Amino acid sequence: MKFLKFILKLFLIGFLPLLAIDSARKLDLIFDPRSHNAYIATIIDKTKMLATVPSPRLVLMSGSSMAFGINSDMLEDEIGLPVVNAALHFNFGSKYMMEELKTYLKKGDVVLITLEYMVRSEGKYEEQLIAADFYPPSQKWIHFPSITEKISSYTTHRLTDCRLMIGEALNHSRSKPISIADTTSIFYRNCFSSKGDLLCHLNNPPTKIAYPTIPSDQDFSQQIKDLNDFYAFAQQKGAKVFFTFPCLAQKSFEENANIIKKISAQIKRHLKIPILGTPQYALMDDTLFYDNAYHPNDKGREIFTKRILTLFENSDKFQKSIQSIRTKKQEPLANNINSKNK
Repeated sequence: MKFLKFILKLFLIGFLPLLAIDSARKLDLIFDPRSHNAYIATIIDKTKMLATVPSPRLVLMSGSSMAFGINSDMLEDEIGLPVVNAALHFNFGSKYMMEELKTYLKKGDVVLITLEYMVRSEGKYEEQLIAADFYPPSQKWIHFPSITEKISSYTTHRLTDCRLMIGEALNHSRSKPISIADTTSIFYRNCFSSKGDLLCHLNNPPTKIAYPTIPSDQDFSQQIKDLNDFYAFAQQKGAKVFFTFPCLAQKSFEENANIIKKISAQIKRHLKIPILGTPQYALMDDTLFYDNAYHPNDKGREIFTKRILTLFENSDKFQKSIQSIRTKKQEPLANNINSKNK
């Protein structure tokens, strides 16, 4: 009897408030239009593109570096394939990103992956849970190491929601509409193009650049395993996969040269995915970045996209993949012509 009372008390004190916060947050997501314009809410649009854009297509995956740094229209015009820029947030982690790609990968896809040097395999559970609020199917991409960690992460997440909802109720400054035309805001869902490129920073005035420090103990072994697991899956699926190094400001490279050298050596030694380019080839002058050493500005975006195209042009494996796709796309037409001539 005492045990049952303890359980009831635990439920009333611990779980019931969390359930109330959970319900309040879900109502907030449904009825408050500001919530749907959050940066991470873009996962709704990116997964929709992954699900609906027909193959063959070029799929891009990274953290925010390719969200900021790619002109998908230019890529599409040059290689002749639809482009889906699925890049969004480095804190999702490499395992989460690869699980997302596995869910929507199609036969005939060509995938280009890059990982910022700070990316961890497990990512940050709080960021992943925010994404799951907006897009519930993404819950299956979150891999908690234990049930204790899962309960702890959900509890922390909902308590954070409570603080945010109180803050939003007291501060109405976010009620203004944010769109691509905005000249002061960046991290919003409405700031993306239909192909998944972040565009609003192209209108914004220059700002101070942040130079993230790569942890000195950063080890890419698990991230490489995540990529290799995805590569094996893609080969069975009939998709082609390539890897390239992330764009990076010169100063950040110089400040983290030793750890980048270690990471790139791990990648070159153990990654099974064909590698395009080098860390040095992805470097650009600091003046070509907007607010972060991984976030190119307008000019930097054009330069980095052209560099990607040059890597494509100089890769025999990539060229063979594209040529194979073009041949298959022409086969139905050729078959129709032959049948009419019989």
